[in-house]
Amino acid sequence: MRRFGKAMAALAVAACTLFGGVATANADENYYEGDLGSTKVGTPAVSDVGAHTANVSFDYQIDPSILPKVQSVCFAVEVMRVTSIKPITYAQFGGSPGYSSMSCSGGTSGGDLTSGSYQSIFGTKTRPVYDLAYATGQAFVSYDTDKWNHAASGTVQMPVIGLQPNTTYGNTDGYPNDDDYTDTQLKLGLESARLCKLADPTGASFACSNAYDQPVDVRSLYAGMRIVLKDGSAISFGQTAKPISDFTTKAEPTATPAEALPSKTDAKLDVANGHAEPGQTARVYVDNLKAEAKGKADANSLFWNAYIYSEPQALTGPNGSPFVQVQKEASTGKYYFDAVIPADLPAGEHKISVQDENGTVQAWTPVTVGDAPAPVDKSKLTAAVDAAGKLAEKDYTADSWTPFAKALADAKAVAAKQDASQADVDAAVKALADAQAGLKKADTSNAKPTKPNKTNNGNNGSTKPSGDNKSAADGKKAGLARTGASVAAVAGVLVLLVALGAGLKVMRSRR
Repeated sequence: MRRFGKAMAALAVAACTLFGGVATANADENYYEGDLGSTKVGTPAVSDVGAHTANVSFDYQIDPSILPKVQSVCFAVEVMRVTSIKPITYAQFGGSPGYSSMSCSGGTSGGDLTSGSYQSIFGTKTRPVYDLAYATGQAFVSYDTDKWNHAASGTVQMPVIGLQPNTTYGNTDGYPNDDDYTDTQLKLGLESARLCKLADPTGASFACSNAYDQPVDVRSLYAGMRIVLKDGSAISFGQTAKPISDFTTKAEPTATPAEALPSKTDAKLDVANGHAEPGQTARVYVDNLKAEAKGKADANSLFWNAYIYSEPQALTGPNGSPFVQVQKEASTGKYYFDAVIPADLPAGEHKISVQDENGTVQAWTPVTVGDAPAPVDKSKLTAAVDAAGKLAEKDYTADSWTPFAKALADAKAVAAKQDASQADVDAAVKALADAQAGLKKADTSNAKPTKPNKTNNGNNGSTKPSGDNKSAADGKKAGLARTGASVAAVAGVLVLLVALGAGLKVMRSRR
């Protein structure tokens, strides 16, 4: 069983300070040195390699005899890539190679990253490695103390960001006859000693006065876990770490030209109110994600490249990353990404698109950048919908009513849409007006006439005149009155004639 040496602890502290300070070491920590049993990490796998990101997954197992004693588990990925070293002095190593003593504390959380801290942690820099050499390159640790669910085994997915495009990451030779893990700083010390010996073959003074900055390829890439037990002892990262196979990141992505953006995509983008301000962070919602993409977003490992047009410019995340991260919004459950709109972007109409690590456009949306748009006026649309809603389908032909009904339904949907633009409203008003103008009255000329009621002298069976029939009824009454007067006159004449006849008969009898 390898032991942890205090000399190695000092080197580990120097490395973390040198390349970002995202992990710290504690030489006085009481490391757990018992039999690990079945506590181990499986061979890591790499997927979704982009220009600046990759996902690392691995299985883990904690021995059942240790599990009740476990207080916390931290899963981690350690990254180092050094491209040049200028030795200062010979490396002096005491004891055997040690285990990484990262404490899974300190550093900067992903949510607290800024454009400045992103570059400070993940950028390339030149600083001293303890008192041995000056090194140029990257070195950082990504760790998570919340992924462990108290299970004895499982699979962990660790997103790794801050990688550089067209760059190979992995492992170069470590300490001779070492097992899975060689302390990252030990690799730098060994390489520094080699260069120092080239500059001063005798090594008499243990100085490297003739050494100069020389190109090197020193790489470390490990995945593992650090386990803290309830008694204060710990299983260090180096005791479980496994090397990650070499991989090369993709080239810096290029944006799909505006004219080549697809007319239809599975995913949909939506910027709140369709508006963004230059120099500000815009929240872009992503709808209709596929199940695989949702799973990665839920694991905080879905990274896309975003661009804004007309002439495409790459958008950065609010943390300064050259990519955007799709996440789930806690308050709404919606998926989204945040992107910084360039401060010098001209005001006007633009488009935002996102591409995956393979350069495939996932979605795009129009956006207005600049002064906030005027409030949308829906009064004409509301009036048009109210008026159209009073029309009855039975009064119009089916062929003309169908497009009218669709236009009315569409207009109601636009009226109810909170983020409808003025152009959407105006278009709905016009479409409804055109459809209403196209309505045709139903043809009623072939309707069968109603049979008249004989008892009412042809008055269509009605016993009471109404409307236009009233004048006709009044006329009939007047006619009847005139007829009665004529009858009375005739009767009077007949009475006179009868009387005259009777008088003549009397006169004849007297003669």
